[in-house]
Amino acid sequence: MSTEQPSYRAVLSTRHAARSFLPSVLGRLSLATSGLALVLLLEEATGSFAIAGAVTAALGIANVVATPWRARLIDRLGQIVPLTALGIGHAVSLIVLGLTAEAGLPILLCLGVLAGVSAPPFGATMRVLWSTALPVGGMRTRGFSLDAVAEEVTFAVGPLLAALLAVIVDPFASLLLAASCVAVGAALFVTSPLSRQQRGSHKAGHAESRPITSPLRSRGFPPIVIAMIAPGVILGCIEIAAPAVAESASNTLLSGVLLALFAGASALGGLLYGRVQLRPVLERQLLVLSLAPLFIFAATGLIGGTMAALIGFALSGLCLAPQLIVGYLAADARTDPRAGTEASSWINTAVNLGAALGAVIFGAVTDTTGPGLGLVISAMIAGAIMAICAPFLLRSRPAEESE
Repeated sequence: MSTEQPSYRAVLSTRHAARSFLPSVLGRLSLATSGLALVLLLEEATGSFAIAGAVTAALGIANVVATPWRARLIDRLGQIVPLTALGIGHAVSLIVLGLTAEAGLPILLCLGVLAGVSAPPFGATMRVLWSTALPVGGMRTRGFSLDAVAEEVTFAVGPLLAALLAVIVDPFASLLLAASCVAVGAALFVTSPLSRQQRGSHKAGHAESRPITSPLRSRGFPPIVIAMIAPGVILGCIEIAAPAVAESASNTLLSGVLLALFAGASALGGLLYGRVQLRPVLERQLLVLSLAPLFIFAATGLIGGTMAALIGFALSGLCLAPQLIVGYLAADARTDPRAGTEASSWINTAVNLGAALGAVIFGAVTDTTGPGLGLVISAMIAGAIMAICAPFLLRSRPAEESE
């Protein structure tokens, strides 16, 4: 195994890497902006965090259900056609959802489902390009770390932009920004050289006699997928908790600050993780990284108040990007490379499923008791998930990650 310590600059200097990476970040900025924009828009139009949470959850669940199918389609057909169609469809659905924010709940839920089904998997497709362009080892770990950090930066910038536009203009302006980012990001991404090289398995199928192994049939992979639901629960809870805490403090801008603080801390954690070489098995790293934010989140809810929220969001955020990096590395190491998009998408599916659960639970609890108890219950649910997965994660053996 190489002992070199590649830099992030070396990763970005890899041929055509930046040309693909930057548009993927722009596309993901849409997801970071649209979440808070939808919550603010729907709460303003309906006066209910429960409705806002339900629509957000519908979007998340639809995204969860559609993720494996989208991924298989991209693995089979390549990235250009599917991502182009998804980018256009998602942008249109966000705009229509914004224009009909005062419609009844059934219509809002249907539009949320359409937005979720059409959400382009920028993260999963970019991680396939990292795996294609970077060798196994330090370079690939740095690439995945850089990807996770950039995603967290978008979730730091996105909510701030959404909150600022909501205050200066209105929440619908934030939704328009999200729609523009996803449309432009998809167009630039699919025209990049690395993306165009992904022609799909149907064109390479005659050269491979060995059938593609489904990621879910890969040894050791299912427990990782289930475990990744836990950080998703925290994410879904935070997306609703930030505006709820801000409303209790009568400060709309605080919602963007809280989300930005959480994402910024996560980005810092990802940068630090990418610079260290940890020896424990990836699954055990995931288990350890999942425990601290649960305790911090529960303590934040029990203490209550704006200052506790600021500190708790920052401390719990430090572990998020490392959790995601470990999940993506494990998916890359333990599954068939030809199903790379699907494997990475299953990690996203688990996180999105957890986020949908967190949004529904926190929204319902907050409408009746307040945000503090919602934070505690969300942490307990995430802890129960990790407790179920712990025996399987502890039994995992090192994957053959080096060559």
